[in-house]
Amino acid sequence: MPQPQCSPPRNRLAGTAEPCGDTLLALGQGSRLAPAQGPAGRGGWRGPSAAGAAPAQLSLSVTLPMTVPLGSASPPAPRYGAEPGRAGTPGCPRGGFEWGEWGAPSCGEPGGDCRWGVSPPLHAQCSQNLRSPRMDLCHVPATREKGWYLALMAPNVKGPNYAWLDPSRLYCHPQGLQDCVADLLQPFQGDPIDMVAGIDAMGFILGAAAAAVLQKGFLAIRKAGHLCVQTLAQPYTDYSGREKVMEVRTDAVSPGLRILLVDQWVETGGTMRAAIQLVERLGGVVAGVAAICIEDSEGGRWIRERYKCAHCVPPGLQPRFDRHQFGWD
Repeated sequence: MPQPQCSPPRNRLAGTAEPCGDTLLALGQGSRLAPAQGPAGRGGWRGPSAAGAAPAQLSLSVTLPMTVPLGSASPPAPRYGAEPGRAGTPGCPRGGFEWGEWGAPSCGEPGGDCRWGVSPPLHAQCSQNLRSPRMDLCHVPATREKGWYLALMAPNVKGPNYAWLDPSRLYCHPQGLQDCVADLLQPFQGDPIDMVAGIDAMGFILGAAAAAVLQKGFLAIRKAGHLCVQTLAQPYTDYSGREKVMEVRTDAVSPGLRILLVDQWVETGGTMRAAIQLVERLGGVVAGVAAICIEDSEGGRWIRERYKCAHCVPPGLQPRFDRHQFGWD
């Protein structure tokens, strides 16, 4: 059976094309990422003008097959984004999927774009087409703004005993994973980082990817009971209110070692705060905290106020993620 042909993942920081599935970024001296050297429109922020200029809103085109509830009648015409049908073939979602200023979804007329504008309901035809459980691993939007890959995350379809969404779906997309890691590391360019630590378990994925990009070692902060060596333990309360214990090996962190802490998501902040305590109890220095989203909770604010942080959520979408809502809710 022939394999699908992927567009090569593009290195947003260095403006280079790489083999499909390669998630490494260009490196500068030591752990510093090389600055953008690509043409206009290839910076961390890319708008209609020169590279690096922050646009008034995010605009992108990306194929987005996923399960979403059916919307209502046709909403008003979209207020943000480019002309209907400018990207891909006509129709939703192939006509383009766009993030507007507020991140709320709306669709144009049938045969036009499916876009994130300011109108709340999804067009029924677009919604129907988005119900496919399969994702296009090869499609890459022409303009990759910060956070475009957040649309690849999957909503909870199993009920209240599960998390409200599954961010790990975006890791399946080669360009989505690469751009996510690049955005998490962008604020730390030029900062001295000696090691990257990931929190059990989903933080292992992004943490190991970040360590590979920085060419640094990776430290796994584990749930208690998994390490057969001397460890230091720290109790904590996770996002669901359950009392747990995490631990870290004591032979890897020396006094003054600068560690970047990475997890998939910071909701109440209890898990990340426990990891911070472990590093600091061993004499290490928390060089920063990185996660796809750091929610505006009491614990999230505590972390933001005390440590340098990086996340991937554009300001217009942050309130929705804080309420555990996708743009189409």
